[in-house]
This record gives sequence, structure tokens and C-alpha cells, in this order.
Amino acid sequence: MTRYPPIEDLVPHAPPTLTLDELVEARDGFAHARLVVREGGLLVGADGVDTSAGLEWMAQTVAACLGYAAFCGGVGVRVGMVVACRRFTRSRERVALGERLDVRVTRLHGTDDISSFDGEVLDARGAPVAAATMTLVHAERPPE
Repeated sequence: MTRYPPIEDLVPHAPPTLTLDELVEARDGFAHARLVVREGGLLVGADGVDTSAGLEWMAQTVAACLGYAAFCGGVGVRVGMVVACRRFTRSRERVALGERLDVRVTRLHGTDDISSFDGEVLDARGAPVAAATMTLVHAERPPE
């Protein structure tokens, strides 16, 4: 079983913006992260969070995917930004406080500057919560 670095070392965010709890699995062009919806978290209200937040969870999982690749390559983590979302679907309106979610992303294609990923958010039973196809741009690599 592979031990991954703390998520804070892979994603260029800090709480409450950082929503992911851990990287569960990673390989070239793929990542699986996990989070629990918590009070005080990004976009979270007293009754949970709208599932449109799934786009942010998927984007942060892409950041973890690329951050882990950077970590393995001995280079610094880069920032990025979603610039397009060609498809976003959701199977329900809200996610409850305390609910555990699994987020998976897979790179469709990309370069050093821009990439496209499919992503999905699943509940603890494996049922779909949200899915998207995103295009992201990547900032310049930090100095080594």
C-alpha cells in the first residue's frame, strides 16, 4: 500500500478553501481523493452543501493528481484554474454535513500548460453525486 504525502503538500490551498482530506490513490493521469463535508468548509452551510461544489472537489483532485506527479518528480506544486466545463451533471441537490465522498479524476489529454480531465464524485455507497469534464490551465513551474 502506497503512503501519499499530506494533501496540504499536494494542493496549493489552505483550509477552508482546501476541501480534500486525503489522496487515496494516484498514478499517471489518475487520482482518487476523499473528503468529509464539514461545518465551516468551503461553500458549506447549516444544511450541507449544494452538489455544484463538486466541480471544486474535482478540480482540487486534479490539483492533487498533478501535485503528486510533481512531488514524485522532485519539483514544486503548480497552481491551476478551471477554464471550461463542457459537461456537469448531478444526481441530487445537496450533500449532508458529515457525508464522506470519493472523488476520482482521469486525464483525457493534455500538455504541460493545459489539460482536460473527466471527474466524478461518489457517495460512501459508490452512488454518483456529480460528474464533469473540465479543461484546466497550469501556471508556470515554480523555480527549483
